[in-house]
Amino acid sequence: MIKNILLTGGTGFLGSHILKSLLNLNYNVIVLVRNSSDLYRIENLRQKIQLFYLNENHKNLGDLFLNNLIDTIIHTATEYGRGCSLSSILETNLIFPIKLIEEGIKKDLKLFINTDTFFGKPVYKESSYLNEYTISKKYFLDYLSDPKRNLKIVNMRLEHIFGENDSDNKFVTSILIQLIQNKQEVLLTDGLQKRDFIYIDDVVNAYLKVLESNEHLENFTEFEVGRGESIKVRYFVQTLSEIIHSKSELKFGAIGTREGEIQDSVAKLSKLKEIGWEFKYDIKQAIQRMVEFEVEKRSISNKNPD
Repeated sequence: MIKNILLTGGTGFLGSHILKSLLNLNYNVIVLVRNSSDLYRIENLRQKIQLFYLNENHKNLGDLFLNNLIDTIIHTATEYGRGCSLSSILETNLIFPIKLIEEGIKKDLKLFINTDTFFGKPVYKESSYLNEYTISKKYFLDYLSDPKRNLKIVNMRLEHIFGENDSDNKFVTSILIQLIQNKQEVLLTDGLQKRDFIYIDDVVNAYLKVLESNEHLENFTEFEVGRGESIKVRYFVQTLSEIIHSKSELKFGAIGTREGEIQDSVAKLSKLKEIGWEFKYDIKQAIQRMVEFEVEKRSISNKNPD
């Protein structure tokens, strides 16, 4: 039975939501962090978790596994590569998780759950957007796919996640902020590209289902995580605006479509359904929850500017 989990990326959007759910289910969780990590998303959870600070070049990883019982790693840490060197991207997305696995196997690690992206689907290999990021994730997936390794591997290929407490520079949150502020014009592409938008709570529940079902999984399993249907970005943004009752004008077509843009992506849910997972929230319900959270957060922030 899985009880002791090492979580990477636990201070990020996805990782912090996973962390809260793991603690609610009484898992023992160690969160891997760096000295530069911003802990604001998990500040209220500090008393319930163990933080392990990585030193330079990850030289203390061996001590982590030597001094702690860890049967599962949930790996959500990633480097998208915006403004980073290729070596930095490869270090975070390839070398670091390989080191984690190598040290974990020495101490009887049972399960490694990797977080992957729809950008890396083979059908999108011609896409140039986030190319270095996508390539680094592919190299790591090739490493994970080695059948000789005595470790159960799960690859979670996520579609377009959205929800509360994401970074302000992410697409959905950045649009939401402009709409809340009633910015006169919100500049957008034509919005005809389609995405399988999936709410953060549904994604977290997919990870929990994997933990519950791990004993029945094959040595390597990939799950595509989405709602199983894609909608136009234009529709998503319009729905966001309607729920907020924003006065902003949506200027579709004001921005050109970026080179290598993926025009449509949708998850195949058959494997997730086999382990009993179903998404709970439709698009409007999920947007409503996110909007309420973000409006309240900004209201509190405005009352306490310091």
